[in-house]
Amino acid sequence: MEGETMRVMYEPWFVQYKVDMERISNVAYNVVNGECTPIKDQSAPIYVIIGDGGNLEGLATNMTEPQPAYSAFREASFGHATLAIKNRTHAYYSWHRNQDGYAVEADRLWVNNRFWHPVDECTAAKS
Repeated sequence: MEGETMRVMYEPWFVQYKVDMERISNVAYNVVNGECTPIKDQSAPIYVIIGDGGNLEGLATNMTEPQPAYSAFREASFGHATLAIKNRTHAYYSWHRNQDGYAVEADRLWVNNRFWHPVDECTAAKS
């Protein structure tokens, strides 16, 4: 998993303080959803790995296949994302590929605020 060292170090705090989403820069686009230590867990944050605005090296095309089980969505395309905070309990995240030529979402998800809607705690928060 990309960023495994960072995840191992910070994830207990993310779970303890009910972080809903973590944005990490990279050279492609990947969403890791519902993994904690890395086991599927409701209390795990959603990791959004995005840095696809462009870079000198070009696209990171070697990361797309095969898509690992922990990855909810991944793509090697240039693009941009928006995060719209709708209210204290919900946010709407969307990602757009630049090459589409028009405003079409390539990926989207609703984020539920776990501070206002607590879920079962992950064992990572207790360590």
